[in-house]
Amino acid sequence: MEKALPIKERGALTLSTEAWEQANLRHQIITPLSKQLVIGKLAAEEAAQKLGLSRRQIYKLIQRRRQGEGLVTDMAVRPPTGGKGKKRLSEATEKVIQDILRKTYLSRQKISKVSIWREIGSCCRELGLKEPSLNAICSRISRIDPLMVARKREGLSAERKLQPVGGKSPKVNAPLDQVQIDHTVVDLVIVDEVNRQPIGRPYLTIAIDVYSRCIVGMVITLEAPSATSVGLCLSHIVCDKHPWLERMGLDFSWPMSGKPKSLYMDNASEFKSEALQRGCAQHGIHLHYRPPGQPHYGGIVERVIGTAMHRIHELPGTTFSNPHQKGGYNSEQHAALTLLTRKARRESQRLAHLANKRLSPLSCPLLEDSSVENQSALPFEQIEEW
Repeated sequence: MEKALPIKERGALTLSTEAWEQANLRHQIITPLSKQLVIGKLAAEEAAQKLGLSRRQIYKLIQRRRQGEGLVTDMAVRPPTGGKGKKRLSEATEKVIQDILRKTYLSRQKISKVSIWREIGSCCRELGLKEPSLNAICSRISRIDPLMVARKREGLSAERKLQPVGGKSPKVNAPLDQVQIDHTVVDLVIVDEVNRQPIGRPYLTIAIDVYSRCIVGMVITLEAPSATSVGLCLSHIVCDKHPWLERMGLDFSWPMSGKPKSLYMDNASEFKSEALQRGCAQHGIHLHYRPPGQPHYGGIVERVIGTAMHRIHELPGTTFSNPHQKGGYNSEQHAALTLLTRKARRESQRLAHLANKRLSPLSCPLLEDSSVENQSALPFEQIEEW
């Protein structure tokens, strides 16, 4: 014996009394009009006045009546199926979409929207659900929090670009209250002095005073960053720069020198070595570190490194910042500079000049502030601007 199919309820029992009476009135007025081949303007307006609708709505009811089954419930007010900013898909379809977006779209695999749409359509067909359009999927993707999309698909670095930088600038009251130090590999291939063959890219360790924005020390070496390079940079900060400038053959004034009160660095191992910690503690220099994964806290020194590398890109043998900028340029073939060439010295002079340019707007306040004269280990008497 075949199983009887359930009878579909069309609203005759579920409509409220008010909705039923309204549907019945529409049925009585619209049915005669639907049987006419041509509905005149006057007839449509008369029906609109009786039902409290517009003439356009009357024509829509006539069309619905002709396409329906001749039932009173055909004229019932239909529940909204969506609208601008609202959902038109069933709850089951919405659940499939959200599950696939969460598991597949929000992943480091970076699946495209079209592929996501195809996967959702395949799942809906298996479940006997209506397949959503590509626009529907794109609309739901656009409603996902951009920060979540960036974090799930790109990582924390991409998410950070979409967030405002919080916190406050470091509070400093005088020169050398805080010095930021960082390393970078220089965007330049150098050659040896004997055979003129490429020997690699040097490393730059640079220090900048937060208060005056002046470069107070730097070290260029072929060795990877280590506690030694940090110590050399620290000694360059403290010592008078005149002997160094003479050895380099640079006719330039670099008055910034003195013992910093604190160093601000990232969390690299060379900045946390026992030698550096003990040496700084011995001389009363406090060490502070950036929060992990927050490079913008070292933005002051990062900016000066970017400026220095921009100038390096003008030298022969530069590697530029990325393959797109480099193009077909052969860095090793064009490499011509050693660490001690005259042109390299001239670039060091430019960098020192960059350090000095930052001082001029602050020279007057430094001279007038009597508290600055009392800072320990600051040789301001050497050069009056500093």
